[in-house]
Amino acid sequence: MRAAAQHVLLESRFIKVPLVGGEPGSGRIQSFLIQWTDSIADIEVVHVPVDFLAETADGQLIVEIAIPGLPATAPLDRVERLEVPALVVTLPNPARIHGWADLRQCVLHSVENKSWLVPFAKAQQRSPSLPHKEWHAPSTPGAADKASSLWTSPLVFADNAFYRQLNHAEQLEVLQKQMALPCDQWPAEVDIEVCGEDAFNVDRRGWQADAFSHFVLPAGTDSVACEVAFSDVLRYLSERYWVEPDCEKAARMAVFYYLQGLVVRGALLPFIEDIEEPIYLVAATMTPVAADDLRWTAKATLSASQLRVLSVQAGLKVPIELVQELLESFDDCHPSVPVGEYAVTLARKLDAPPRSVLAFLRDAGLVVEGPPGPASAAQETLF
Repeated sequence: MRAAAQHVLLESRFIKVPLVGGEPGSGRIQSFLIQWTDSIADIEVVHVPVDFLAETADGQLIVEIAIPGLPATAPLDRVERLEVPALVVTLPNPARIHGWADLRQCVLHSVENKSWLVPFAKAQQRSPSLPHKEWHAPSTPGAADKASSLWTSPLVFADNAFYRQLNHAEQLEVLQKQMALPCDQWPAEVDIEVCGEDAFNVDRRGWQADAFSHFVLPAGTDSVACEVAFSDVLRYLSERYWVEPDCEKAARMAVFYYLQGLVVRGALLPFIEDIEEPIYLVAATMTPVAADDLRWTAKATLSASQLRVLSVQAGLKVPIELVQELLESFDDCHPSVPVGEYAVTLARKLDAPPRSVLAFLRDAGLVVEGPPGPASAAQETLF
């Protein structure tokens, strides 16, 4: 509840507060609005942990969240001794909060549940704002020089909980931004059939795209090998999707087999092959050669055994009706179209990414790197 309230403050960037030193109105408490552009949550101000700190046009503001039955982040007398304007927001019993609308009303708009620990106006007269370097108290000797006051939100859990509250259409919008592609153009790596795939209560393309865009895509262009731990992926998805208690084992199985599926497709590499807690590396350096750099082998031959073994290795499911076509296409010959065009066509038939088809063609020795030679060019003309 505290993390959710902090998330509301970080996203909304305003709060309605009771008037300091003003005369109460008839039947209501006079109030005014405080707004800010910079804010941070869960930090230490001169060794005192506070729930929320904002930089407003009129100075700094501390907001402490009080929840019935739970201790405060820090004793309020310690917060008061900072002599920085401090507001205490008391939330109702969590059982009375039925959604984000109720929480926003309590945190942002209601004034009856708010009180000044250090009034805004008085604090401005008593002391200047704290220097930014004091906002993050160093935890170890020598850390002061490295401490920073970056305006970032550490509330990953709150972000995941917020995502979980969205409806399917809103979640899809988020995923399309993370994938940087509309859903009808998502790659085959986010549509892998696995055991237990319904444990997350969404279509498998949803949770797989979420995991792929969060763990694999950002690292795919990094020159440094990035690790993807099974436990991290499972924890991430469990925080973002509703998993019933009796489906937890199914969710664990689904994540395990999905990561194995990414290994088969070349997106991940096994790193620590622990049955319980495997760790993988993002295959950033395993990008296949572009189709423009490949040419057909002069006498391309594909056997049934090669097709069976290499198609599985490349993550391709070849329907029985395409087996004979492929074998005949590479019986001491090759298709008349360029390698890239053929790869795209075959990928469409197999519902697979073109790079998987190119990997299959290379492993089978049907294509080689380099520009076509005179003989190869003449052969293509014949076809």
